[in-house]
Parts: sequence; C-alpha cells; structure tokens
Amino acid sequence: MPSREPDDVFKILVSELAYTIMPSVVMCLTVTVLGLFAYSSIGNLQILLAVGLGTAVSISKIFVMRAHKRFNAKQQASMIEAVRWERIHALHTFILAGSVCWLGSLMFFYRDLSVQILATALLYGYCAGVASRVSVRPYIAASAIVIAAVPPTILAALQGDIAHLILATIFTVFIGAAMQSVWHVYRVAKREISLRLEIELQARRDPLTGLGNRLALAEAFQALRREDHVLICVHCFDLDGFKTVNDRFGHAIGDELLSAIGTRLLDLAGQGKIPVRIGGDEFVMLQSVPNHPEDAELLAARILDALNMPYVISGKPITIGVSLGYTVERSETADLGTMMRLADAASYRVKRQGGGFDREVPQMHNLSASSSAA
Repeated sequence: MPSREPDDVFKILVSELAYTIMPSVVMCLTVTVLGLFAYSSIGNLQILLAVGLGTAVSISKIFVMRAHKRFNAKQQASMIEAVRWERIHALHTFILAGSVCWLGSLMFFYRDLSVQILATALLYGYCAGVASRVSVRPYIAASAIVIAAVPPTILAALQGDIAHLILATIFTVFIGAAMQSVWHVYRVAKREISLRLEIELQARRDPLTGLGNRLALAEAFQALRREDHVLICVHCFDLDGFKTVNDRFGHAIGDELLSAIGTRLLDLAGQGKIPVRIGGDEFVMLQSVPNHPEDAELLAARILDALNMPYVISGKPITIGVSLGYTVERSETADLGTMMRLADAASYRVKRQGGGFDREVPQMHNLSASSSAA
C-alpha cells in the first residue's frame, strides 16, 4: 500500500497497529459467541464456517500483533519492513471484515428478530472498533468498514418493511460517521506525530548551520556499528581567523560564513560521515570506515580543501583557515569522550603550528596492521 506520509511518520503510524490486541480479543469473543448463538437458532452450516473463519483470523491477528510488538521493542522498522507489517495487518483485517460481513448477512437473511438484533450489535461493534483502533491506517480502516457493513446494510434494506428500511438508513448514516471518525483520528495522529518528530529534530539540529549538535553527535556515535572490522574516526576542527572576520565585518557576516561552512560540510557528508557543530566555530565530523584508517586522513584533507576555498559573503570575499585534529579507534572499544579529547589535542597542536591537520592515534600501528590483515 502506498504511503502518503513522510517515511518517519508512516513507520510510527504502522507501529501503532501492534497495540490493538484487546479490541481483537474482544472481537474474537464477540464473533464466536454471537455466531454460535445464531447457529443454535438457525442451524445454517455457513454460520459455523463464518464463525470459524472469523475466530481463526482473529487468533492469527493476535499472534501477529504480539510479534509486531516484540519487533518494535527491539528495533525501528525500515520502510520495507513497515510496508510489510502494514500489509500483514491489512490482510488479517480484511479477512476478518469479510467474515463479519458473511456472518452478519446470514443473520439478517433469516427473519429471526433476536438474531437480527445480535447482527446489528455485531456490525456496530466491529465498525466502532475498527474506527477507533485502526484509524492510524485510514485506508485499511475505511476498506474494512465497507467490506463488513455495506452488504448487510443492503440486505437489511431488501427486507422491505419499514423497520428494516429505518435500520438500513441508520446503518448508512453510521457508516458515514465512522468514515469521518477514521479520517479525523488519522489526521490528529499524523499531526501530533509530525509535530513530535519536528521537535525532536530541532532538539538535535544547530539552527544556524543545519548541522547536528552535541546531542545528535552522542546519539549518532551510539548508533554506529560495533563490529571488529569497523573503525570509528572523530575529526575535531575550528576556524583560524574567525574572530578577525567578526571584528572586521560584523557578527551577521560571521553567521553567514558559518552557514556557508555548514553547507560545505553537508556536501562532504554521506555514508558513514556525520558533520556536527558543537559551538561557536568548533565542528566535529564523525566517520565510520571498514578497516581503512588511511580513509581518516583522506577525509581530513578533503575537509581542509573544502573549507579553505574562498567564500563570497554578502559580496565580500573571505578566506578562512582550519585547524583539524583526528583520532581513530576500533568500534568495539571506542569511547566518544576519549576520542574527542585526543582529537582536540591534535587540533590545538596543529593550530600552534599555523593550521592544517594532524592526528592523535596512540595505536595507529595496530590499526594499520588490523587493516592490512583484513
């Protein structure tokens, strides 16, 4: 099913489908109890088949939701996984809706008033449950309501008497109201999730440069792969002469320069590279590489080449220097605080030498050996 939401919103909405176990249990019991009563009153074998189908798919759906809940507790779904979970939930929902339709239609077909009263309760209960619990995926909810309620409504109208015509009319109004409720709940949930994600994003983003901040750096570091063939590199760097730019041209020009630097760093970012502004004119580039410590030096050189190129800010040509220090460590033993201190030490050392880049890697020889051995 195609998603009409941003990927992050879609994945959260789909994850909510895992938390509707109680309504499914109630629906399973309702279908079973009402269906068996109808069978005892009417004796039609098709009712037993409809009850069996509804009960079986309800139980299967409960197991699916338990599995989905366990999956959510372990990891965040990718888009492919979220789409797959949505389709599994949709299939179960549509089959259950079909069984409810089948059972309700059979109950309305026979002119047994007590059975028809129970059929009315079955349809109302099912549609209300779908409208309230599956509305986070409105196409599933709306389709299920149509599948379950429209054929029995038509069958009730075909009875021809005033009471059934009134009942069919009420059903029709109720279906319309349920559809409206589905879309209202969905829009509210989508808006609240989008707002929450935006707040979380802003909490991790430097507003001036668009780069991540310290919180984003810590979270990105924790999320890196921890495998014996992966190396982590931390590049710490600041700008040489930035204070002079502020003093000569003003802080507004300085801010525009920082923004331009953020753009260049984002251009360098990509797979395994995360740029961060940690304050003032201080930046960090977090890098993950597979067994190639020399890639850290290559990236350091690229950062210097990119940031040393002249800028034109509000019509004023500006050139800035960079002092960068980096360190490399195996991912399974890497510690962000330690690596930041080592990279900072190298950055301060190279600044005293007039700028450029240097490294502080006490075990560089071992890292290189590990790389060549791999």
